[in-house]
Amino acid sequence: MKLLENITTIKQLEIINRLDFFSEFTLAERQVLLESFSHLYLISKDRYAFKRFEQDSRLYIILTGELRIFAEKSHIDIGHVGPGEFVGEGAFISNRERSTSAQAISDTIVLAITSEALTKLPAVIREKIKDKIIAGMSERIHKLNHFIEEKL
Repeated sequence: MKLLENITTIKQLEIINRLDFFSEFTLAERQVLLESFSHLYLISKDRYAFKRFEQDSRLYIILTGELRIFAEKSHIDIGHVGPGEFVGEGAFISNRERSTSAQAISDTIVLAITSEALTKLPAVIREKIKDKIIAGMSERIHKLNHFIEEKL
């Protein structure tokens, strides 16, 4: 994973303005998030964002590209996440080791947020991020329930 340091704030804003994850954020809130509390990384095709059991607890919001999520032992895909979706919320929320691995299907740019940075964000931004995580986790539970029902 390579830290991207030379992308202007305006270019970063252009990217996140297209994503549903940030639809509830004002322009000023998006700018605060990008300038002060997050980092952009490039994950080259076939490289890992993280591996199972790692102690990395960052939340990754996919800006471009796609990651495949899988259990390291079986290498069976659990799912794919693309632009506007996030990954790593379990480790982010509970500060525990990773339970799955995430590998780039194509060159992928992610916005990484640490739990420490989240606590320093203004309350309105912090709450919007939490709301998006809750909504995303709810959607994943819904999809998982549907998948289980189909298998029974």
